Amino acid sequence: MKEKIFIIILAFLSAIAPLATDMYLPALSAVQQSFNTSEFYTQLSIASFFIAFAFGQLIYGPLSDVYGRKLPIIAGMLIFIISSFLCFLVDNIYTFIALRFLQAFGGCAGVVIARAIVSDCFDKQKAIEVFSLMMICSSVAPMISPSIGGMLLKYFSWQSIFVTLFIVGIVLLLLCIFYIKESNNDRIKFSFFNIYQAYKVTMSRAGFLVYVVCSSLVMSSMFAYIAGSSFVFVDVFGVSSQTYALIFGANSLGFMIAARLNIYFTNKFGVDKIVFMGFVIMLINSILLIIFSNNFYTFTAFLFFTLCMLGFITPNLVTKAMGKAKQYSGSASAVLGSFQFIFAGFATFLVGFMDANTSFKLACIISGFCVFASLTYIIRTNIVKMIKK
Repeated sequence: MKEKIFIIILAFLSAIAPLATDMYLPALSAVQQSFNTSEFYTQLSIASFFIAFAFGQLIYGPLSDVYGRKLPIIAGMLIFIISSFLCFLVDNIYTFIALRFLQAFGGCAGVVIARAIVSDCFDKQKAIEVFSLMMICSSVAPMISPSIGGMLLKYFSWQSIFVTLFIVGIVLLLLCIFYIKESNNDRIKFSFFNIYQAYKVTMSRAGFLVYVVCSSLVMSSMFAYIAGSSFVFVDVFGVSSQTYALIFGANSLGFMIAARLNIYFTNKFGVDKIVFMGFVIMLINSILLIIFSNNFYTFTAFLFFTLCMLGFITPNLVTKAMGKAKQYSGSASAVLGSFQFIFAGFATFLVGFMDANTSFKLACIISGFCVFASLTYIIRTNIVKMIKK
């Protein structure tokens, strides 16, 4: 029972980023009006969050290798709680942007250290199960967060969103204090050289960067889908908002089922076979998605199967990457998280920059990330096999 609670806490810590970003999205116009500012500064409050979340992980990762997992995670959650509360009180857009930066800087501690704790506490197969659960929570969060934010806006002001995040932060902090035990029993001494060495050793491990880049690329395909699918389905294919919500929910459900089935299949066939087959199927579906992108039914079907493959690929790649640097799992998690967030931000930017207002354009962007990831992994795997022979 204690282990289940422990895993659930880690899963919720991993979902704090989409919760803090997507709950806030419905409030953008209300924030703009409240501060009497331009759309640029309102959007800057989102950009500052992403920047802090991507690069803050690079700080917390090595700190958790030096000072242990529990102290940095508590410090990060305190920063998240305080900045969330101040976001509720602030009356200046510039201060608000700075506080959003601090909120992300605090919140990213839970995400990056949760992965390190999994690497510390569980063997390879159990880690796959935990990472799969964390992926499920991370995929559910962006699906329900806008609805929660919209509901709060319906009955309260936009500040209620940050009051909610403040309460969530307190709950997570208390859970971390009472249920998370220190798991880093092999700490390194603090020095800039040791931190540099931790990153150097981690990134030089054979295969580590391949797993990191491939997992970041496939996650980018999901973020590109989230950023552009609403316009394509509603404005291009002409479906209703309710139908789009059902499609979005079905894709999320498919991803969650795949992540759950991944636990069973990796037990039966092994991690390497499942990842390889996942990439092969993703590669085929990605190509078919582009070819048949102009038809609603084929576009929807191939998109569904492409996204489902993420549930078989991402948890396993995260496990394989983290397993490459057990000694410096905090630093490894930091590199992994930063890459994923930077790639995801680029994918979201690319959808806007390319003006992906047709199913063909969106299919090309989604498939581009998937094809690049699949070919990178498949080619690299075959080269390694040839070298071993």
